[in-house]
Amino acid sequence: MKNLLKVFLLIIAFSGSVGIFAADAGASPENAGKSAAAEAPENNSVLATVNGEVVTLMDVLPLTFEKERQAQLVYTGERLQTEIRNYRKAAVDELIDNILIRKEFDKFNFVLSNQDIEREIDELALRTGCRSREQFAKRLKEEGSSLAELRLSVRKNMMVQLMLFRQLKIADPVSPKELYEYFMANENSFASPEKVVLAMLKLDSNRPDLAKEIVSVGEILKKDPEQFARLVKVYSPDLGSGELGEIERKQLRPEFSAAFKEFVPGMIAGPLKVYDGVVWLKVVSYTPAKKVSFHEVEARLKLELERKRREKVIKDYAAKLRAEALIEYYF
Repeated sequence: MKNLLKVFLLIIAFSGSVGIFAADAGASPENAGKSAAAEAPENNSVLATVNGEVVTLMDVLPLTFEKERQAQLVYTGERLQTEIRNYRKAAVDELIDNILIRKEFDKFNFVLSNQDIEREIDELALRTGCRSREQFAKRLKEEGSSLAELRLSVRKNMMVQLMLFRQLKIADPVSPKELYEYFMANENSFASPEKVVLAMLKLDSNRPDLAKEIVSVGEILKKDPEQFARLVKVYSPDLGSGELGEIERKQLRPEFSAAFKEFVPGMIAGPLKVYDGVVWLKVVSYTPAKKVSFHEVEARLKLELERKRREKVIKDYAAKLRAEALIEYYF
């Protein structure tokens, strides 16, 4: 699928040797997707079948590439591969459930109106910056897709959503007593965790004068830490500003967390050896952990418990459908 349809699936989706499902876990998720698309059908592996209907790698990648990109900021090596494998396995299972739910839709002879489908397409066009159907169709064509292909995806998604809505009507409401008891039993989990924004300056291991450059960069930063941003542009232009986004401290790589006794904005640590070079890290901002009261999280807590209740209903529904289906995995 092309980029626009990837965005569409992320917006509206319900939410080998294969290696890591026939894609390189060390590569970026975007590149993995491009590689699989460029070499299809060889790399478009069949990952599962559901009553004879296939789920392929190219079905899975649009649902996982954002999570995979975030994982690369947190994990390395085998742990990174494991996380990516788990993301893709979950996406395969989600697609299997969707196939079974659509079969139930057909079984009950429900009907979707063309008007509802076209309205959803118009809303998607607006969300992607297109002000007319013609402009949207042109953009789809430029990306190798079409309104017909998108219309089919919209229809499939709406079938799933309508069937799930029928199931969710049986979920019981959450009582105030349940809310408070749940809060007291899980009080620590509602605390706001420590968070840090780090910027990275990286020298790749393939640089010809790496040892000299490590010394040079270290001396510059020691004399003038304000040179960090300039050095990022010189040595790590692919990183943009170098900022890695806000990350919970407990999710940082151990070697990154250990480099700082405390996170003070402006503090720099490094050089730190990584598998493909060395890096310096700068603390851009830091948010300490904070406990919260029941009243501060009551609304969020109600949403969370309702979500969990809905998830259980959906999980039970999917399990029932799976018990009656023939499912084969190929990874």
